[in-house]
Amino acid sequence: MTRTKVLYPEEQIRSRVEQIARQVEQDFKGRDLCVVGLLEDSFVFMADLIRKLDWEVLCYFMKAEVNEGADRVASIKRILYSPELDARDRNILLVGGVLDTGITLDYITKHILQGGPCQLKTCYLLDKPESRRISASADYAAFVVQASHAEYLVGYGLGYGNRFRNLPYLGTLSKEERLKGLGG
Repeated sequence: MTRTKVLYPEEQIRSRVEQIARQVEQDFKGRDLCVVGLLEDSFVFMADLIRKLDWEVLCYFMKAEVNEGADRVASIKRILYSPELDARDRNILLVGGVLDTGITLDYITKHILQGGPCQLKTCYLLDKPESRRISASADYAAFVVQASHAEYLVGYGLGYGNRFRNLPYLGTLSKEERLKGLGG
């Protein structure tokens, strides 16, 4: 049995996703939209969000492999797309799981902006502003969490040791489960 404490129940998540979808619809006003999901943590959130949008969207996925050194300098090893995103003259909604240090978001947004999109907005399931190393913010965030709650959040696509992503809620993982989670 998984030992998690529910922080955001399924119904509350569903309500926030619907609210964000309404905000996205207002901001993009039915224009063509490319939704880009940052793997792996965003896949459940992105799937629910795009199903609430009332028009066709293009979907892409990307993954940034990041090295963050002790000196707080990050380097991106590489960015992977499926398929390669052509951002020129497109409206883009970048969807992520957790906005933490801001380093990856900063790098990815700069990379996408070099492609010349019409508009780029960011949307995160969780925002952890206390963890920022650089100035970064999301245009939409389902939940803003305190660092004390956010360290081991799992469920709704978020994993620990690639486990717990299938939980229908967001919960904090017990120390016992964290230790088990890395074992396989």
